[in-house]
Amino acid sequence: MRGITSRTLLGTLLSWTIIFEGLFALSIAAQASIEGLGTILASTFTLAAAQLTALGIFIGAMWTLKIAFPDPRRTVLVRLFGLLTYLAMVILAMEGLVMVLIAGNVNVEGFGGVGKKWIVLIGAQLFAIAVLSLRLWRLRDIRSVNWLADTLGSLASAMLMLEGLTAIGIAGNATITGLGTVLERTMVYAGAGLFMLGALIFLVWTITSDPWAAPRIQKRIGLGWALPVIVVLGGLIAAAAVAVSTVAGSVTVAGAGSATKGYVVAGIAQLFALGLVSPILWKLSLERLDRRSLVQFIAAASMAMLAFEGVFAMALAANTHIEGIGGILEGTFRLAGAQLLALSVVALSMWIIRDSPRLGGRAKLVVSALSLLSLTVIALEGLAVMVLAGDLRIDDLGGVRERYVLMGGAQMALLASLALLCQARPEGVRALKVAGTAAAFFSVLMLPFALLL
Repeated sequence: MRGITSRTLLGTLLSWTIIFEGLFALSIAAQASIEGLGTILASTFTLAAAQLTALGIFIGAMWTLKIAFPDPRRTVLVRLFGLLTYLAMVILAMEGLVMVLIAGNVNVEGFGGVGKKWIVLIGAQLFAIAVLSLRLWRLRDIRSVNWLADTLGSLASAMLMLEGLTAIGIAGNATITGLGTVLERTMVYAGAGLFMLGALIFLVWTITSDPWAAPRIQKRIGLGWALPVIVVLGGLIAAAAVAVSTVAGSVTVAGAGSATKGYVVAGIAQLFALGLVSPILWKLSLERLDRRSLVQFIAAASMAMLAFEGVFAMALAANTHIEGIGGILEGTFRLAGAQLLALSVVALSMWIIRDSPRLGGRAKLVVSALSLLSLTVIALEGLAVMVLAGDLRIDDLGGVRERYVLMGGAQMALLASLALLCQARPEGVRALKVAGTAAAFFSVLMLPFALLL
C-alpha cells in the first residue's frame, strides 16, 4: 500500500501510545491530591483521562485514514479534519507542558503515591510525542530520502527537548557529591538551554523538509547551511556533557529525590551521545538508504559508541585498584577516557568532512589517514585491555569482575575494527583501502591471542 510509509507507521504507533496512557489513567481514576495544588475529584480525573484517550483515538483514526487513502481530494472536509488533527496535537503538547510546570507528588486513592519526577517525565514525554506527531503530520505527503536517519534524527532532537523539560520540572536546590550545592535557578537555566538546543535541531529537521518552507529556503540560501548549524548545536550539547562529566557524582534534588553516581554517569553519557549523533544522522539523511549508506551508518554508529564510552569513562573516573597491577589514580582513569573520546571524535570528524568538495587530493589523503590511525589505535587499546584484564574495584561504585573488563576490551577492538572495515569500502585512495582492511583484520585476528594471554 502506498499509504504505508515510515511517517504514517510512526505516527500510528505514537497515537497508540497516547491511547494506552489514556486508558491506563482511566483504570486508576480516583480522587487524588497533588502537592502544592490541592485535591482533584474522581470525576475530574476521569474526565482528563477520557479526554486524553479521545485525543489519541482521533489522531490514530486520522493516521488510519491517511494509510487507507494516501491521496484524498483536497475538499473542504479533508482540510477541516487536517486542521483538527493539528489542533489535537497542539492540545496534547500544551497539556504536557502544563503537567511539567505544575508537577508535584501525587497520591491517588486506591493506587498509591507517585513521585514528582515521574509526573514530570509523563508530561515531558507527552509533549515530545505531540511535537513528533506534529512533524509527522506536517510531512505526511513528503517522502524522506533516508527514512532511517530521518526518523532517528527527529527522535534524538525530541529526546533532547524531553530531557530539558524534565530538568525544568524537577528543578530544585541540588547537592552533588564532591561539588557542593547547585541552586534551583541554575537547574532551570540548564534545562531551558537544553530544551532550546533540542528545539532548534528539531526545527532544522522539520523546515528543511517542509512542503512550504523548504523550497523557499532552498531558493534563497540553499540547504547547505543545515549541516554546520546542526554540528554547532550538537557540539554545544556534547561539549556541555563532557564538561559535566568532570564533576559527576551522586545527586540529591530537593523535592525530587536522589540518584546514585552510576545513574548520573549514564545520563551524562547518553546526553553526549544525543548531541553527537545529530550531525551524523543529518549527513546520513542526505543519502538514499541503500547498501552503501547502511555500511556508512554502521561505521558512524561504531565510532559514536566508542565516543560514548569515552565520556562514560570520564564521568565514572575514580581511584581504582586492578588485581595484579595495582592502583590507578582518578586523573589517570579520566585521562584514559578523554583520549578514547578524542580519538573517536577525530575519526568521526574526518568521516563527516571527507566528502567535502573543498578538500583536494592531498587533503583527502590526510583526512583518511587520520581516521584510519585513530581507529587503529583504539583497536590496539582494546586488545591491551583484554590482555591486562583483571578484577577491579572503583571507589564510589564497587567491584567489576574480570570477565566484564575482558568484554569491554573486546567490544572496543571489535567496534574499531568494524568501523575500519566499513570505511575501507567507499571510494577513496586505493592504498588506504588496503591499509584499512589490513588494520581491521589484524585487530580481529589478534583477539584470540589477547584472550589466551
